[in-house]
Amino acid sequence: MTLLLSIAALLLGPAIYAASHKNPTAKRILDGVILLTIAAIIAMHVVPEALQQAGWLAALIIILGLAFPILLERLFHKATDTAHLFIVGLAAAGLLMHAVIDGVALLPENGNALGYAIVLHRIPVGMAIWCIARPNFGITATAVLFAFIILSTVTGFFIGPSLFDLADTRTLALLQAFISGSLIHVVLFRHGHEH
Repeated sequence: MTLLLSIAALLLGPAIYAASHKNPTAKRILDGVILLTIAAIIAMHVVPEALQQAGWLAALIIILGLAFPILLERLFHKATDTAHLFIVGLAAAGLLMHAVIDGVALLPENGNALGYAIVLHRIPVGMAIWCIARPNFGITATAVLFAFIILSTVTGFFIGPSLFDLADTRTLALLQAFISGSLIHVVLFRHGHEH
């Protein structure tokens, strides 16, 4: 269920972005509700569980997860500034890797709290991709990017059980810590984004 919700949330992002030009107050309210909900889920459920299961290493992995979206954004903005094929490819690969990780995070084994936080964060992700990619690469390329992101999420969701069979509890806690760091980035740096 969370997989379908995450896809719907991603695709809802461009519609909300378009509608927000007409009603900025509604956009701010929606943005605030989404971000507060993500912050509460992460602070009360996901981070404490990761720290309990993986200890201090989880805190380091949370910081790495926080830095990952910053790196992706810099690559993506540099790609739109320079239109350099290598940087575009690197940024797209990072987005697809992030989508695979989101797909794994949506598995029931990770708990409902993390799954719903992923679903909610996909709305601003969809908005950001639309507002950056569409003006720079056109609607067709942006639609293809969305299709690849959805495919990557589905792939992560379906290969996730194999990863869970191979991983121990501590490794899974570290994966949750990394994802939490990425979600914390959404909450902390929301005002610096165009979306």
